[in-house]
Amino acid sequence: MQLFNILQKKSILIFYFFSVPFCLIGQDYQIGDSVQLVTRSQNIPAHPAAGNSSVHLRFKSGSTGKIKSFDSSIGWYNLEGNTVGGEMALGWITKTYIESVISSEDGNVDIDSVSISWCPPKGSPEIIHENRLRLATWNLENLHSEDGQSTYTGSRPSVIRKAEDYERLKCYIRMFNPDILAVQEVDGTEALNRIIDSDVYNVHVSSRLQGSLNGKQNTGFIWKKGLSVEIQPDFTALDVSGGGRLRYGARIDVTFKDKTIKLVSLHMKSGCFDNSMSGSSCETLMDQIPVLESWIDTAATKDEPFILLGDFNRRFNLDSDRVWSEIDDAEPANADLTTVTLNMPLSCRDNRYTEYIDHIVFDKKSFEWVDLSSFRQVNYRQADKADWDKISDHCPVVIEIWVE
Repeated sequence: MQLFNILQKKSILIFYFFSVPFCLIGQDYQIGDSVQLVTRSQNIPAHPAAGNSSVHLRFKSGSTGKIKSFDSSIGWYNLEGNTVGGEMALGWITKTYIESVISSEDGNVDIDSVSISWCPPKGSPEIIHENRLRLATWNLENLHSEDGQSTYTGSRPSVIRKAEDYERLKCYIRMFNPDILAVQEVDGTEALNRIIDSDVYNVHVSSRLQGSLNGKQNTGFIWKKGLSVEIQPDFTALDVSGGGRLRYGARIDVTFKDKTIKLVSLHMKSGCFDNSMSGSSCETLMDQIPVLESWIDTAATKDEPFILLGDFNRRFNLDSDRVWSEIDDAEPANADLTTVTLNMPLSCRDNRYTEYIDHIVFDKKSFEWVDLSSFRQVNYRQADKADWDKISDHCPVVIEIWVE
């Protein structure tokens, strides 16, 4: 009898031992976290179930995803993310493929994980002042949509960015808080969405054919969601070489204070910066100029004012610049143009550049609204100097208009 009682007690202990998990794996990431995946040549293997060794899909190397669930018995995460085929899908991965947290479940940026301790708070999707629009232009230097990827390779590959670099760009946009920002050298809407607060801004990128180097250098806009904006057809005629080899102009119309204003984001041919230069790049630019002038002259006959923003790749403010003389001929009268960079100081990247090539150009009507005292070229923080090349080789140009 005594032996039976001992065996009964041991059986109860054995049953309890095997019925209770004895080693639950700790959860490093929370359900709802947006995470950055590691960069690897073979992409990220994903599995149909936790612990299942078969690979049914692969997530893009260096992409982001959201954690949907966690299996504590083996420490695997169920992730929703972008596959190498470009589709959203679910798959189970191990934590070894997670590099960092981008944002937590409540949507706030995890500052520690991306090391952007100075990042300003998110702005409002509404216009701050009833009559004011803050306009800006920024060439984002080959903004790719994926971490760890160059727009083009070779002996001098374009800039490679990781998660914190995209977050840093977002922080700079928060810092100067534009109502409308014209952008250049963006791969597409996916790339642009990585550097904006999607609940604050809408985005648009020109529709030039993708696949080549130039196909990844596109123009576009972001604008506050509270604005009334209508996307217009691209300014395709600027591609004077044909076949999408030259960049289109992105166009939007904004209705503000019962007035419709036409805006164009431009990126003209590079390599012909002033009158002293010659060669094939200058020939191409000079082919583009009559096309641009024709658009200006036609727009100047209409009731709606217009503003040109972008990387003109030309030093308009030098004496007798022939490109500026061509487009600023005041014929018709509203084609009397003003670039707000004239006589303004440069501060970009420790005064690396001596003249502006990024401009905001107003027609005669719209220039009446310009507050020149608000002009600003946004320089990058000295504390970020080691990462300036991952921000951009251009600095944003900002101006405010007050529309009555």
